[in-house]
Amino acid sequence: MTTHFDTIRLPRLLCLLGLVLALFAWAAPRAAAEDYDETLDRLSRLQALATDYAADHDEDPILLTLAYTRTGDYNTQMWQLTAGARDTEFESYVAQQDSDLVALQGMNTVTLPNGENIDFGHLLASMNLVYNGIPITGSWGGDCMELAQEYHGQASDAAGYAELMRGTFNIDDNGSTSRFGDQDLRADLDSVVVGSQLTKESNIADALRSYYDGLTEYDRCYQFISLSFGTVDTSSANFADTVYNAVVQDAGMQLLFYMNGMWTTEGWTIDESYAPAVRGATDLLAEYLSGAVNGEKVKSETNNRLVAMGGQALADALTALGDSDAASAALAAAEEGASSTVSSASAAIEGAAETLQNNFNVKIFELILLVVAAIAIFFLIMSCALFVSHRRR
Repeated sequence: MTTHFDTIRLPRLLCLLGLVLALFAWAAPRAAAEDYDETLDRLSRLQALATDYAADHDEDPILLTLAYTRTGDYNTQMWQLTAGARDTEFESYVAQQDSDLVALQGMNTVTLPNGENIDFGHLLASMNLVYNGIPITGSWGGDCMELAQEYHGQASDAAGYAELMRGTFNIDDNGSTSRFGDQDLRADLDSVVVGSQLTKESNIADALRSYYDGLTEYDRCYQFISLSFGTVDTSSANFADTVYNAVVQDAGMQLLFYMNGMWTTEGWTIDESYAPAVRGATDLLAEYLSGAVNGEKVKSETNNRLVAMGGQALADALTALGDSDAASAALAAAEEGASSTVSSASAAIEGAAETLQNNFNVKIFELILLVVAAIAIFFLIMSCALFVSHRRR
């Protein structure tokens, strides 16, 4: 005999299962921060495997280690072109040797020894670019660009944009609300400082552990300013000009702007409609940096700034993207300004371009896998629900 209770049991059960799944989906990105020591232990184990693998494959263990951690937004065409494609054979090797290390992929929040939170996945991905000789694009420059994109068209000048952006810049956020929250900001600055220290023989986990031991905001910003801008007076109005010029004159950033429709080949310059928004973002960053070091004059021990991606590397990247006209314009601008430099980025771009031309988009493949998995889980839940309902009758 079927009662009214029996007729509504299945719909209620399905609703309950749907609610549970929704709660899991909501809670997933809000999970507790990863343990700092455990994360560095995994990173150390990953590099040990990278060192063993590199010995037989003529690879750089630093690049293998950092590239392994890059997934999702850090494995787009732009990232593959500049940071290099991930080595699928190495990933298979890691899976066989230590499957627990997959936890290093897609990482978000890690709590540092001083109690601060940081986007650790962003940190490692940016270090990958810094190590490649592209110190601005994947770190602070890229975040300034995203901030400019978000607020584009909402103000008439740089000051207006800076005031609007102030509401989300450097706020306590895990990336769900702000384009440039505090976790992103720390990852940007730290990636430049630590990434610039790495050599092929470095231990990444040890370098991070040493850097974060007793780290203060003042120390972080002072080191970053010194490396990025050389000796500079942060209390001077010219400091904001220095930060903005570093972004628009950087070849890696020019590539990023170009790929996001914010750069024009006419004269090879930033699109005038985006310039005030970008200036607003860099002004806000300059203001923060100046405040963090109390407006002091920062002195560089060597007075040498980080070597950035040169004009030839930029032209190579644009050629790999199939835009020979843009490549010619970029190279002509670099030669005219005598700003083309030789750096490790040229070799990285050359190798990445070849890989891009011969491989499919990994991000699309990952998305397909996620969709297939979601469909499979849905049918499994439906089958279980129907089975339970049938057994109760």
